[in-house]
Amino acid sequence: MSACSLFDSAPVREKVVQHPVAKTPDPYMIGSDDELDIIVWTQPQLSGKVTVASDGTIAMPLIGRVPAAGLTPDQLKADLEKRYARYVHGANATVRVSDPASHVFYVLGQVNKPGAYKLHSGEVLSQALAEAGGLAEFADPGKVRILRHKESETVVLTVNYNVVRSGGDVSADVPVEPGDTVQVP
Repeated sequence: MSACSLFDSAPVREKVVQHPVAKTPDPYMIGSDDELDIIVWTQPQLSGKVTVASDGTIAMPLIGRVPAAGLTPDQLKADLEKRYARYVHGANATVRVSDPASHVFYVLGQVNKPGAYKLHSGEVLSQALAEAGGLAEFADPGKVRILRHKESETVVLTVNYNVVRSGGDVSADVPVEPGDTVQVP
């Protein structure tokens, strides 16, 4: 046993990996299956929890079906206030996303718990795989694929997860986006 290793002056080593300057996050876009808390101040009969239907609308008292999917909570708030202005003097609404059910990702293949998971803000591949119970015994971490579905195309990212696990190139620990499918062969 070496005496030097017992008295190593740097038992913790730090490596800083520069990331590109993060852009301001896009505001949350409401999607189908999201649960919203809507409060119309001083009007409890117009307030409550609503779920965005598969057609992207919500059902509201007095005003009926209102488009919600694809809007930010602030945009929906303004629309509700405008619609309720006919019925309520000085309508003041609050819209809060209480369950962001439309923001999910999927993990398939050689993981311990494949399935659909709610996407947390800033979540990256290593966190997504941990949420899915980690890699199964016979997984091939060198060929993890992320299928990212865009409006008119599907982008396929192939990640050598061995590099991430070893702490080598942490830039390979890519962010997970809503709707992504992580495939572990």
